[in-house]
Amino acid sequence: MKRALILSGGGMFGAWQAGAWSVLRERFQPQVVIGVSVGSLNGWAIAGGCDPRELEARWLEASSTLRVRLRLPRRAWDGLLEFSEIEPWIRRLHADYQPKMEYYAILTDLLRMKPRMVEGREVSWRHLAASCALFGLLPQQRIDQRIYTDGGVTGALPLWAADPVHATHVIALSSMPRMPWLIRTALRPFRASKFNRRPAHTVILSPSHQLGGWRDAIFFGTRNVREWIEQGKRDAKAFLATQNISF
Repeated sequence: MKRALILSGGGMFGAWQAGAWSVLRERFQPQVVIGVSVGSLNGWAIAGGCDPRELEARWLEASSTLRVRLRLPRRAWDGLLEFSEIEPWIRRLHADYQPKMEYYAILTDLLRMKPRMVEGREVSWRHLAASCALFGLLPQQRIDQRIYTDGGVTGALPLWAADPVHATHVIALSSMPRMPWLIRTALRPFRASKFNRRPAHTVILSPSHQLGGWRDAIFFGTRNVREWIEQGKRDAKAFLATQNISF
């Protein structure tokens, strides 16, 4: 048996993941953590032994200090959102933790449109930024002469990633809002059937009701983040009360 925690994308809805994890950790101790997009940030902290209260505090700090502003990009791959405030937050998160267990961040090779799993010892702050680099919104990241984009292109909840690391039992936190029809249609060719694989023992925890729309996932305030954290806690408590987690 090998237990995995898999964290989805979802922008600022990652605050819900932080709340859910603070409750879930009481009953579930993963041996490997896998994250995509914002889930790679939460996953990095979790794998690094971050206390849940500290993770929540980081989300509250970000919501009160970071200001996401639109800009006119010089190049298409620079993104419409100003990155100058987001980058230091990701850098600090990376510097403050190092994985104490097996960890993987998922990025997408932009040219080949294929996912890449990067093991914790190789992960730099740029890998974390790349995993979150939604094309058109945030700048794409050049690493080792390749350009990487958001890891969720081939799927916002990468259950398939459990197979390469031989995880047999998975709990996944899925906070991704439903994408607009046009984006879903554009990404469909890159979501091959092999990315739908999942271990037999897989349990997915999602928000009990919609956290908000795409705008809420990008532009956020302290009140929303507090509400999402608390909803994550409530959802995880209800989840544990109804699920027989025997692993």
